[in-house]
Amino acid sequence: MLTFVPENASYANELLQMKLFLTNHHIQKGWIWLKRFRHRKGYGVHSPFAFDFITRVIYGKLSKTESKALRKSSKSRLESYKIMGLLHRLESEASPFIYINNSDPIYINKVYETKIAEMGPQGMMVIYGIYLNDEMKHCWQQLKSDKRSGITFDLYDIGIILFDKKITKQDYIVNF
Repeated sequence: MLTFVPENASYANELLQMKLFLTNHHIQKGWIWLKRFRHRKGYGVHSPFAFDFITRVIYGKLSKTESKALRKSSKSRLESYKIMGLLHRLESEASPFIYINNSDPIYINKVYETKIAEMGPQGMMVIYGIYLNDEMKHCWQQLKSDKRSGITFDLYDIGIILFDKKITKQDYIVNF
C-alpha cells in the first residue's frame, strides 16, 4: 500500500506510476493471451510436422537435471525460465541455431542476410521481441514472407523460422 509522505512526494509518485505501468502491462499481456487462446498446444494445426514440433518442442518438458541447471543459470539472465527452457529445446533440434535478442530491425536483417547461406534443412533462426514496436512487427512480416524462409511459428514474444524447403511454407500462431 502506498502512503503519501510530503517530503518523498516524487518517490511516491514514481512508485505509483510504476505500479500502474506494471498493472497495465499485465492486463495487456493477459488480453493478448486470451486473443490467442484458440492457438494453444497445436489446436487447429493439420500439418503432422508442425503439430509434432509444437507439442514436442515448444510445449515439451525438460528433464529434472536440465531443469535444475536452467533454473540456476536463468536467475542471472534477463529471459524468463520459460523462454530459457524453450531455447534449450530449440537448440537441441537444430544444427545451425541462431538466436537474436536485439530489437534493431537493421541488425536482424543483416544477420538474416549473412547467415541465410549457412541454413540447411535443419537450420533454425529464433528472434526475440517480434512485437516490441512497429518496426519489429514490420521486420517480422518481411522475414515471414521471404521466399528463402520456410515454416514460421509466431509465439508473440518469440518468432521461429525453419528453413526446410521440403515442407510447405506456412505461418503458425502459437499461444505460448
